[in-house]
Amino acid sequence: MKDYIQPTNDGIAISSQAFSDRGLKPSVDRAILNKNDPSKTQVNLRDGVVSLLTSKIRKIDEVKKLAQDGKELTVYKIDVVHRPTETNFAHAQIEPSPEYETKNIFRKLTHSLAFLATQRIREHGWEIDPYKDI
Repeated sequence: MKDYIQPTNDGIAISSQAFSDRGLKPSVDRAILNKNDPSKTQVNLRDGVVSLLTSKIRKIDEVKKLAQDGKELTVYKIDVVHRPTETNFAHAQIEPSPEYETKNIFRKLTHSLAFLATQRIREHGWEIDPYKDI
């Protein structure tokens, strides 16, 4: 996680790369399905964990395909969909409707998610602080 944190004048910012995903559907965990225990989300004990509200993710409205004249051609609806795996019942994915046409459009989502994560840390702190042992 520390690789995805950038220092700023007023604290830190989460990099959009923290939400990069080959399948263009970033993975998250539904906290309630992990009994609100953020340690169950950690892959590595040094990972930081920040919570994002599903309602705020669903309100993202910056993910659009625009024509050259700036007219909106496609507005992507963003959702958090429960996609349990064999080893993680709480697993979910952040998915668009319709599917992204290009990776550049997906990058708009990663920037929005990074903004939400940074804002959440500034307002509420980390669920698990990656700097706690430093």
